Amino acid sequence: MKRVVLTRDPAKDRELIRELKRRGLPYVSVPLVEHPPGPQRAELPRRLGEGWRWVIVTSPTAAHVLAAAWEEAGRPPLAVAALGRGTARVLARSGLAPGFVAPEAYGRSLAETLPGEGRVLWPASVRAGSELTQTLAARGFATVRLDVYTTRPRPLSRSERAQLDAAAVAALASPSAVEAWAARTASRPPAAAIGRVTGEAARAAGFEPVRWPEAPGVAGWAQAVQDLWNTKGHAP
Repeated sequence: MKRVVLTRDPAKDRELIRELKRRGLPYVSVPLVEHPPGPQRAELPRRLGEGWRWVIVTSPTAAHVLAAAWEEAGRPPLAVAALGRGTARVLARSGLAPGFVAPEAYGRSLAETLPGEGRVLWPASVRAGSELTQTLAARGFATVRLDVYTTRPRPLSRSERAQLDAAAVAALASPSAVEAWAARTASRPPAAAIGRVTGEAARAAGFEPVRWPEAPGVAGWAQAVQDLWNTKGHAP
């Protein structure tokens, strides 16, 4: 049976799963990456109490890491800035409602629009680039980056690899997921990306066609999945 293949932990895809069920689209979850602690994870709880103007959170994974460290630190007051609505929702569910959410779900947008001035803490992925810190520095912010988690391919079973081979549509949420998919199978089905950056990575990896929502959000992502499903002539 042809299915949409979701590539994140199901707990992170709860909203997308609800949308797919509502639309009658069959799916299976094959998480492609995992997020072990980074080399500076142990420092994070201690440093949260240093009086930061903002703590910047740029992914749902970073939001989960920050929330755990915040609990370990005894819930000190924090001003949190989020990249994307999904990240903001994870923070809010943890009791860390963001004081600022970037107007677009891109690092440059957050760095260019972050209010105020002063010291910023960024709990980041080991694999994150430097554009955000460079843009903030040009605006006068002093950013301290801590590499608190990393991303690596998750080992897959034979049946999970078979699901990738047979996918009708791939729902891709990060360039890391694109990379992990491409390393596991030669299959390049139609791909619905969570956003432009992931979509461009999917195109570069040979997925065809690739679509992503014009505006950030799970509803638009689910619509991209449905459009690709319908284009291929599958019956829900």
